[in-house]
Amino acid sequence: MLDSQSAGFAERVWEVASQLGNNAPKIADDMMEAAFPLTCTQARQEGAMRMLRTGIITEVKRILRNRSDILSQSDFSEICEIFTPFVQELRSKSYFVESAEEYVAIPALIAEPELLDDARRFMRRKGKECLDEADRLDALYVAVTADDPDARQEVSA
Repeated sequence: MLDSQSAGFAERVWEVASQLGNNAPKIADDMMEAAFPLTCTQARQEGAMRMLRTGIITEVKRILRNRSDILSQSDFSEICEIFTPFVQELRSKSYFVESAEEYVAIPALIAEPELLDDARRFMRRKGKECLDEADRLDALYVAVTADDPDARQEVSA
């Protein structure tokens, strides 16, 4: 897809999302062949279809997260002024809700606390996974940089 077509791709993502929900894999599967017919054919021939799909899903997720004109999002004080300081601190305009299998805009999360609860639990679990992985990397770093040459030989073997 040419750079000039990127805006069209984003618009199409939102069209498909309005029908299928904000589920990036479903959106990508629905529009891949139409958006990239030659690329899909070539990827299939070269055994790279899974990698192409993964890249398209990643781009769809980015589009879903970064939409600047989500309805009802421009003025959070319309929902309740007490939430404005919290919302201004957030880094994203929408968050993944595992039970819905889609990104949900902040106003919808505020309007439906059970979705907000799901989004925050998902984010915490992912954060914990990242911290656990960082701990494992810390342990590996200590082993690799240890003064014990035998430990370094075991790691490199």
